[in-house]
Amino acid sequence: MWWNKSYINRRDWILENMSTLKVTPNQVVVLLLIDFLNEQNIAISLEVLAEQSGMSVQTVDEVMHDLMRQKMLAIKVENESIRFIMDGLFQDGVAYEYVNQSIFEVFESEFGRLLSQPELVMLNNWMKQYTEADILDALRNAMVYKKVSMNYINTILANKQKEKQG
Repeated sequence: MWWNKSYINRRDWILENMSTLKVTPNQVVVLLLIDFLNEQNIAISLEVLAEQSGMSVQTVDEVMHDLMRQKMLAIKVENESIRFIMDGLFQDGVAYEYVNQSIFEVFESEFGRLLSQPELVMLNNWMKQYTEADILDALRNAMVYKKVSMNYINTILANKQKEKQG
């Protein structure tokens, strides 16, 4: 399940794929809130979603009913608590184009730690702009100069691109 990987920002994915998913603005707001509340381990209820979204409880209920009918949302009762599961949204959606787990593992290995969310987003954005070989080459260069930081690697990539264009 690619959407559960630590380097995937599900909310960004939802926003990037709104038109493909054919969801209404209210559905997007509810999905984003559910993902956020799930991530923060905050109990979800119609009232909480209504308060956070500025929608009425009835509107939130209708939106959730539509999402369940579209199989984008499932609600399960487990251990006397309610879980809101959005796997259907991601299973039927477009997989993140630029996800390459090995490059993330290389970066985490070289940094000696897990990458932070902003670093994961930056690396994913690089995958859209540059080849994997260019990114790994920039990482190697940063290691040689003992300046292993995302900002330094970003500068190397930008300079290399300027050289190619100029």
